[in-house]
Parts: sequence; structure tokens; C-alpha cells
Amino acid sequence: MRKFKRLLAAVLTAALAASLLVLPAGAAGSFSDVQDEATAVNADILRLMGVVSGVGNNQFNPGGSLTRAQFCTMAVKFLQRDSEARQYSTRTIFSDVPSSHWARQYINLAASIPVSEESGEGARTTYLVSGVGDGTFKPESNISMSEAVTILLRALGYSGRQAGAVWPQGYLDLAQSIGLTDGLAVGAFSEISRAQAAQLFVNALRCKTAKGEAYYKSLGDVPSEKSIILAVNVATDDGGSTGAVRTTNNSASEAYLPAGGSGNVPALQGKRGSLVLNDREEIVAFVPDDSTAITITLSGDAQAAFLKAAGGRQYTISGTAKVYNSASGEGKSYLEAYSTLTSGTQVTMYSEKGKIVAIYSTSSGTTVDSDAVVVMGTATTATFHQLTGGAANFNIIKNRQSIDLSQIKPYDVVTYDAISNTLVVSDLRLTAAYKDPAPTPKTPTTISIVGQKDVPVLSSAWNTMDDVKVGESVCLLLTADGKVAGIVKPNGKLRSTAIGMVSGSGVEIFLPNGGTMKLEGTVSNASNVENQLVSISASRDGFYASRLSTSGAPGDFNVNGMKLGGYTVTAGVRIYEQVQGGAMVEINQGDLASAVIPAGQIAGCHLNSSGMVDYIILNDVTGDAYEYGMMVGKATTVPGGVDENGNERPDSTHTDWTLVRGSGDIVFASSAGYNGRTGDMVGVVTGTPLSGGDGKTIKAIVRLTEIKVKASDFFESQGVPHVTVGGRTYRIADDVECCRGQGGSRSDLDWLSGTGAERLTAIKAYSSNLTIYVDPVGQQVRVIKAN
Repeated sequence: MRKFKRLLAAVLTAALAASLLVLPAGAAGSFSDVQDEATAVNADILRLMGVVSGVGNNQFNPGGSLTRAQFCTMAVKFLQRDSEARQYSTRTIFSDVPSSHWARQYINLAASIPVSEESGEGARTTYLVSGVGDGTFKPESNISMSEAVTILLRALGYSGRQAGAVWPQGYLDLAQSIGLTDGLAVGAFSEISRAQAAQLFVNALRCKTAKGEAYYKSLGDVPSEKSIILAVNVATDDGGSTGAVRTTNNSASEAYLPAGGSGNVPALQGKRGSLVLNDREEIVAFVPDDSTAITITLSGDAQAAFLKAAGGRQYTISGTAKVYNSASGEGKSYLEAYSTLTSGTQVTMYSEKGKIVAIYSTSSGTTVDSDAVVVMGTATTATFHQLTGGAANFNIIKNRQSIDLSQIKPYDVVTYDAISNTLVVSDLRLTAAYKDPAPTPKTPTTISIVGQKDVPVLSSAWNTMDDVKVGESVCLLLTADGKVAGIVKPNGKLRSTAIGMVSGSGVEIFLPNGGTMKLEGTVSNASNVENQLVSISASRDGFYASRLSTSGAPGDFNVNGMKLGGYTVTAGVRIYEQVQGGAMVEINQGDLASAVIPAGQIAGCHLNSSGMVDYIILNDVTGDAYEYGMMVGKATTVPGGVDENGNERPDSTHTDWTLVRGSGDIVFASSAGYNGRTGDMVGVVTGTPLSGGDGKTIKAIVRLTEIKVKASDFFESQGVPHVTVGGRTYRIADDVECCRGQGGSRSDLDWLSGTGAERLTAIKAYSSNLTIYVDPVGQQVRVIKAN
């Protein structure tokens, strides 16, 4: 068995690939001179089979002609008979194919392969080729459409008995009837191009033979007719060769080698179809199926029942649809995997009869090189020669956007994704102290950042350190997945670019790949920036976080067009909402109900180093910045007494307020100043406790609208629950709070725990008479009460 494990070049990162992979819908093929996608796919199918290898210099010459000798050689390889050719090199069958002719063995073998045998009087054997009738073959004559069709029909087991006595029309009619000439409009005696020949051979794979079976099924075992090619040209277990292919038939660490061709077939990556294996589990052929493939970029995180593309179009996804990625052949159901499909991810969806049945993505991880390049001058192709192994036709991604070489800047860190042939550029930097280098200060493989130990350091950093000493202030140059690739002394051109939030015991830095990097340690001013977007830097003993500097909105936010004023919004933009300076809440772009957010409702935005918008802060647009529940007050009497001047002070009474809800009560400070009554259903934006006091403050509050409904008024659309009442339809919030009555008091309610979906299911089952409470900002149902 030659089923090889793939050599993993580095750890899998959390979300990079989805935005990195150049997906199959427009994938370039292995030949640099092929621009047409269909031809690129056909050429790579034949390259995988070993039928073609190009004309040299990585070119296919699609418009060039083919000689009879070249086409005959391709036919022998198409039949998987080329291993027999050597024994025919000494025979003379055609007078114009001497021993010196390069294709002599293939032509002689083709003339000796019987493809049909007839019985009875006058019976004769038909061979794959038979020359031109005068003892010659004319090997250097360009092959015509009729000649090519005749040879391939014979390869499929057909003879003159099925084609009829009139040549070439009988053969052309038979070819058309079985689909051999589909997609081709060439005259009978016209010469065919190399691209047209490739189409003929790929058509022949699908055609039925004279025995009634599709030809590709005769070549070996077909473990699945719905295999997806996940990654191409990956390494074998021992690293001794490349060219292996991972498919959905493999486990996460295994790939198949081609039996006789090349696995460097990028036009097939992401294609779905029938994989043919021989008894050694090598790939003999791959035949794409007729499923429709749609490639989109997600405009928001995937939801439980749908995906939304940039441009606003929404696609319904069955929970049983399989999700695959280039790092693993073990697909997961959409319900298991949808949370890994984040905003900015590119996915290819496969549909049959209008239903999406499979999804190809790389969002669960991409393999990057274990080293990196820190750019110190002008970047050229040669700069990355060692990193890419000499590949020159790579893609380049920075800040989850495609760029060209000229947009790579000094001190950028570049890693390489071999699966998608992509350079991944990161401009993430963090000022810190050079601390705890191990094993040595000159060649560290780990360092500490404040309280976070064992932060990985790549060997590329060793060449950037000059005379950096332990304890000195440095600027760490980080890869897209948070490894240290460079350690340099700060200068006027270098500053920390790290953005994130303060977490309970440290900071959380947002990574260019869409993931996060959590670092432990003290934050000197944590109380002032809790739940805010911050710029982050570090010293030896602690972090400093300052509110992210943003600018006012340059115009409206066109959600579908991904434009903010005249600026491009990055595919992986992070969107937050804030009310009255309260906590920032991250908003899923797919949840924005409006196609355009007016500039007046945008509190600020941030531009990355490429001049694109990577952070947007909204001002009270969706209502998600509020905490929802029921206010319950408790009167407290403070006994009077005598003040310091001897004056009598009467007893005083105040009300302590608590927001009661299933996801955890919020207690407010006695000075919070709520003027409502117990039982009010509200949304509250909370503030931090006052100095020296307990309980949250109230920064903003909204009262919810009460509406009576029936359980039968609820329904699901695109996997999202809604309710219709009085001619209006309201969306049910993902984290909807639910309660049911207990006793006669409005405050004496049983609040349900669990997820929003679990609470919704339970409350509808409890009673058919319900009350919904709708927020006035986002017009979503935030609370449901069973009557």
C-alpha cells in the first residue's frame, strides 16, 4: 500500500485559511500559459493521470496542434498501458516509424492493442490504431478531429460494427451520441488543438464503453463519487517527495500519491467528483461531477441554518450538509462545523438539484511554514525563494485581503501556506521587554511576555536581534498566528500595532488570521478600559492598554458593498456596538438588518496599515449592547440619627435595584437612580462600580414593548426564529431571556437557564399564551414570558 501520511509543516491555526485559500471556482492550473478555467481543469486531470506533462517551462501550449504520434502516445497512457511500451521498441510495424523515432514504442504498442474482436465469416480484429492504409503511420502529421475521435472510440471498445461503414461520419455520430464530443465544435477534417484534445480525453473518461460501463470505472476502485480534493502537491510522510493529494476519503494526516502522474494539480483543488484508485491505493484518475459549485466570501459569521455572502445574498444550508477543509479529510456536519466559518471566510458550496450538499473551506486551520521571513527592504520574488521552495506564482494575503509584492513593507513578517501557495503577511507588532529567552539569549525558541511564559520564537528572529540584551525594550514582530518572528530594537518607524481587549487576568490580542492571542499579566489601568477596544503594549512587569484611537465615520457604511464612505472594509472587519460609553459588544455582520448604516450611527472606525477599515464602532444600532431582563426593587430603610452638628436626622428609605434574568442577575449600586417600578422589562447599559462602592451603575436604559402572542405565532426562517403578530414580524434574539409565572407577584417569576435556543423551546412548550417584550432599538424580542 502506498498511502502516505502528509508531513505537517507547522501547527494548524484557528481561522486563517478561510481567508487565505484561492478557491477552486477560479483556480489557476499547473500550467502558466493556461488562462481558461475549463482547459486548466482538463489539463490537470490529464496531468494527474500521467497522460500529459506539458511542453516544457511549465507550459501546456493550449492553442498548439498535436501530431498523430503525440495523440497516440496520450491514448496509450490514457489506457494505463504505457508500462508495456518498452517491449515494443524493437519492432517495426510502420515503415515511417523507424527505431530512431521518439514515439516508436508507443505507436507500435497502440497498433498491437486489440480493442474489439468480431466472430463469424469475415471477422477481423480492430486495434487501437491501424495506420493510413499504405503501411505508414504519418507520425508527424497533425491529427484531425475525425482521427482523434476514431482512436478514442476504439479505446472505449467500439468498432466499425457500432459506428457503421461510413467513415468518418458514422464515428462522429457515435461519438456525439455517447457525449465524447461534448463542448467541441470542430470540423471533421480540421486539426484539433491541444486544449481540444484535452477536452476529448476528459469527455472519454465519462463516456460509456461498448460494454455499457463508464470508462473511468474500468480503471480501478471508486471509493466515492462525491470526493472533494482538499489539498494538492502535499508531502509524503518521509518528506522525500511531494505530489500527494488529500481528499475527503482520507483522514486528517493522510494523502494519496498518483499512480503515474503528478499531484501538482491546483486547478482540481476543491473540485468534487469520482476518485479512482488502483489496488495500491494510488490515484489513477479523477472525474469532476456535475454539481454546481458556488464560491462566496462570508459577510458575517455562519449561522445555524444559513450563510450570507458579501453583497447580501443568503444561502440556506441543511444541518446534514458536510463541511470539509484542506487540513482534514474527515468532514463534519454543518451543525457541528458552522461556528468555524467566520466573517471573511471564502467557501465553495456544492449544490445538487438546488440543495447545497457539501461545503469546502479552510477555516478550521491552515498549515504554514515553520519559519518566516522578516522583510527589511524592498520585497521581491527572490526574497521568498527559500521560504516557498522556489515557487513564484504565489498569492499574497495581508490583513485578509489580496495584495501584490509592492504592498509588502519593511518589518512585515511573511509565512507561507504551501497548500494554497499563499504568502501570509502580518504587520502585527508588540512592544515588550526581552524576557526569559530560552535556551539562549541569541537563539531563543521561547520567551516570556509579562506573565505569559513559553511564547514560541521562530528561528527567523535570530537574524533580527543584533545586540539586543535581556531586559531591554524591544519590538516583537509577530506572525499572523501569533509566533515571534522578529525581535528588534524600537525606532521611530516601529510601534506596537496590537489591538484587543483586557481580559480577566491579562489581555486578548486580535490576530491577523482572525484568532486571538491570550497573554497573562497585570494591566496597569484595567479598570478604565474594561470591555473596550484598546491598543496594547507591554513592559517587563505589566501591560498598558489605552482606548483605541478611532476617527469619525467618513460616510455611510454600505454593508453589502463593504464600503465605509470611500474606504474599503476588510473581509474580516470586527464590528462593535457601544451606547453612552458603556461596554463594547461585538456584532456579527450578518445580524445587521439594514443594508446601509448612516454615518450618524457610527461612533468611529479604525484603518489598518493598508488604509482599509478593520474596526467599526456603531452607536446604538442593533440593541445588542443592552442587558435585558426584569427590574426588581427592594426598599431599604436607613435609620436616622444625629449628625456631626447635633442636628436630628430622620430615617431615610431608598430602593436597591437588581436586573433579574436567566443568564445571571445584575445588582446595581444604591445610587443607580432607576425611577421605574418592580416588574418592568428593560434593557440596561451598565457602567463600572463607583469608587469604594458595590454594584453597577446605569449608563442607559430602555423600556421594552409588551405584546401578547400565541405559541403558534412563532416560526423559523433561514434557521432564525421569528414571531408574527398584528401584521408585524419580529426576530427572536439569539440570547432571548424567558420566564414563567410563579404566584401572584410580577417579580416572583421562574427564569429559565440554558442557551437562548433552549430557553425558547422550553417556554413555547410550557404555555400557548405568551407575552413578548420587544426592544425599541433593534426591534428584536428580548424577553418572553409564559402567562
